[in-house]
Amino acid sequence: MKKIILSVFLVSTLFTACRKNNGPAAAFDLGVDLQSSFKEDHVQVFIDDQSLFNSLASTSDVFSLASSIGTTNTEGRHTIKVIINDSTSVTEYFEQHSDLYIGVAYNKADKTVSFKYSPTRFAYE
Repeated sequence: MKKIILSVFLVSTLFTACRKNNGPAAAFDLGVDLQSSFKEDHVQVFIDDQSLFNSLASTSDVFSLASSIGTTNTEGRHTIKVIINDSTSVTEYFEQHSDLYIGVAYNKADKTVSFKYSPTRFAYE
């Protein structure tokens, strides 16, 4: 009788442990907006070392937006790396647990890059 109870316990523990890691990872929207102060700058954007954008960017005076890139991403910890004109490079970690939108701003005078994170899309008027 003890062997039967022990066997049932071991089998149920095994099934419970296997069930926790089954199933696909959740996918969420990830948006990256190149926002202020880009003017014919060569911009490269990488998410987890995968190229997302590699082109010239210029911010519209009307909308304060140079480019908007959308993709999907899995839940968890990720990196965003932005390189501007092959001279300014910034890497930052972020957590994604739902849809996420990242605004990227460039200060040309200081050669600095800043990030804004939002759970909703940025509004441009």
